[in-house]
Amino acid sequence: MASLNPAIAAGQDRSLAELQIEPTQALPDLRRLGELIHSRQPDQRAELQGLYERHASAAAPKHGRTARIAYRMRDLFLDRRNLWPRLTFYRTWRPRDGKPLLDGTHHADERAIGWWVKERYRAMRGYKRVRSVLNIRRLIAHCGNRLPAGLNPAPLLA
Repeated sequence: MASLNPAIAAGQDRSLAELQIEPTQALPDLRRLGELIHSRQPDQRAELQGLYERHASAAAPKHGRTARIAYRMRDLFLDRRNLWPRLTFYRTWRPRDGKPLLDGTHHADERAIGWWVKERYRAMRGYKRVRSVLNIRRLIAHCGNRLPAGLNPAPLLA
């Protein structure tokens, strides 16, 4: 997006004018797209659709040619519009019990995920000694299954 702003302001090509879009409208469209991406509210999908539709009729570049500004903007809006359900999924998903989730990441959860991912990749890349497989793997699995939620097994393994 940042690379498009100077090109639009300088009026380097006439592709936006062919769509009857003035640079004074294209720059706020890009700015608004940045705001939408930053806020990621599911109900803003209609606004994103409107931004895409304004640029949807931009002509594709001919084979071997560079895409013009209007087409690059069209692709940018199209990509965000298509990804919007995935970008906002964490705000709308609820578990089966219907209780709201924690917003963002929870450090204890991330720590637990990190331990299990590390253990998984140890097994995938291989251990240096058979004894390590038997000792470490069983210890981590035991700790992970028996310790209360949120308790960090790191002190046990240090």
